[in-house]
Amino acid sequence: MSESPKYPVSATYKVLDGHDIHRSNNLIVALVVVESQFGKDMRLYRWVMRNGVWKVDLCRMGVKKWKWNEIAAKAAEFTEKYGLKGQADQQEEA
Repeated sequence: MSESPKYPVSATYKVLDGHDIHRSNNLIVALVVVESQFGKDMRLYRWVMRNGVWKVDLCRMGVKKWKWNEIAAKAAEFTEKYGLKGQADQQEEA
């Protein structure tokens, strides 16, 4: 089996950069900067491994217009307010 690309986007796009939000053997959630004939875009993807092939699962949407500072602030607020510490947060505290 050949090695699959780090971000298995459609052939319509050229991957310029990306950041894994979560990656495991059967799931990838990532922000990916792509370029196509229509220009550059930042997209949110979620892929799942099915029968040895990465398939888009729930999302592949443009997110460059999102208000990222507000989203990060609200996520931090909810994390604190509801005690939603993740595994990485718990390891840092240990």
